[in-house]
Amino acid sequence: MSEVVVAEQNGVDVSSEESPVSGFGRNRNRVGFAIAAVWIVVQAAIQVAFSDDATQRIVFTYYVSPCGAFLLLMWWMFFPGPSRPTRHKRRNAAGLCAAAVAAFFVVFRHDGFSGDFVPQFSLRSRPTPQDTARKYWANWDATARRDGTETPINVESTELEIAEADWPQFRGPGRDGIAHGEQIRGDWTDNPPRVLWRHPVGAGWSSFAVIADRVWTQELRDRDECVVCYEANTGDEIWIHSDDAPFSTVLGGDGPRATPTIHDSRLYSLGATGILNCLDPITGAVYWSTNILDDAGIKNRKWGMAGSPLVYEDKVIVNPGGKLQRGVIAYDRLTGKVIWTGGDFRASYAAPRVESINGRPVVLIFDANGAAGHDPKDGSQLWRYPFTNQPRINAAQMIVHRNYVLISSGYGTGCALLDTSHPADDGRPRDVWPPNRKLKMKFNGGVYRDGIVFGLDEGIIVCFDVQSGTRRWKKGRFGYGQMLLAGEHLLVQAESGEVVLLEANVDRYVELGRFQAIEGKTWNHPVLHRGRLFVRNAGEAACYDIR
Repeated sequence: MSEVVVAEQNGVDVSSEESPVSGFGRNRNRVGFAIAAVWIVVQAAIQVAFSDDATQRIVFTYYVSPCGAFLLLMWWMFFPGPSRPTRHKRRNAAGLCAAAVAAFFVVFRHDGFSGDFVPQFSLRSRPTPQDTARKYWANWDATARRDGTETPINVESTELEIAEADWPQFRGPGRDGIAHGEQIRGDWTDNPPRVLWRHPVGAGWSSFAVIADRVWTQELRDRDECVVCYEANTGDEIWIHSDDAPFSTVLGGDGPRATPTIHDSRLYSLGATGILNCLDPITGAVYWSTNILDDAGIKNRKWGMAGSPLVYEDKVIVNPGGKLQRGVIAYDRLTGKVIWTGGDFRASYAAPRVESINGRPVVLIFDANGAAGHDPKDGSQLWRYPFTNQPRINAAQMIVHRNYVLISSGYGTGCALLDTSHPADDGRPRDVWPPNRKLKMKFNGGVYRDGIVFGLDEGIIVCFDVQSGTRRWKKGRFGYGQMLLAGEHLLVQAESGEVVLLEANVDRYVELGRFQAIEGKTWNHPVLHRGRLFVRNAGEAACYDIR
């Protein structure tokens, strides 16, 4: 008589997965342990391999964790064919888990992702930033109609003079994040920053342009992508120009990304969907408008157009990323007519910049495939350096050191210093030192002074020696915020909305003070103008006196 028959006669349930006769329980546990062990080992390997790269750790975890969880679920539910009562119990348990997940999303709202792709949630009962903004706009006694068709009351169009201390474009006069001539107090303990105004704004990652007592930025208000002019000392809205051009992404958030540029009594704005406007900065009246994506014959990038317009001499230069020599386009700044086109590579998310290198002006373009220099007269490409990553994202501004160009990206890429005056045999710039991962600026701008770059390497501040390609120090955790340099001080706006004051010290990290300037995820660049610190994110803006 077989062992199975004997077992059945003795009252043993041989169909049970824990049957000592079948061995199903032992085999099942071994398989489960094996799946869990492989999952743990792979996850540990990711942590070690990307110990200095938070973004890569999160991205690879998103690939590995669902696979591991799915395999464990299949093992728990079905391997190796549990009895019908057991399957019923497990399906009930799985149903309870699914109900718990559904209940979580009933109570909590998904509010996007942090800079390293960590999902963010908030209670659904809490108003969204846009709900708060709508209520604020409805209650505010505006001086101008919000449809952009009427100029503000008691405002006359006059010439706009730009002083040396003004901040007329993205990251300041030199597009380098340096506030020249600013004197700010270094003690925030007894004399903390004083708020001048603070109120809701529309969504978007734009920064500010500031001239005298006017400040301009870009926002998304419901379906309208807007250029808005505020009074700098009070935050009151002066005028608004609107385009029906909504833009939204799950990972990157909503609204415009670029910052207005002010030049010779003209304002130039680039929307996330490619709308390039030339406006009167005093009244908001439209001089001309075009769509750079249509002009380039190219579809939009995943996270929208982000490169703030560059004005050089009589041209407005943008980087739509079209093919057939339409990667970069220069428009006549007064008429909007195309002057020249050049380049064949997809755009990324960095803004154009013009610098004098080896005694000649060069338009620096950091596109999806790498860095390039173009002649501002005709757009011809002077040199190109391949430098990219898996998602083809280059978003940090290039930095010029003497006649060299420093480039840096996240997503495991790192940095390189290019010698454009002595090209290699293939015509591309030579490396001054071997490219390395000691500075990985993802979409955060660094600041340069005397051969040193201070930058956020995956959310941690790095003091980087440009000439040698080495770190002086690395410390602090600020998320994917932004920074600017003012004399001997660094002002860091953290991703959390906190503002931190540091010494621009090449030997060590020295913190002088911090305060919570605004609430919520903050990727926008701060602005320092005549002792006033302007900060904003996708929900609110504020101005502080730090003189």
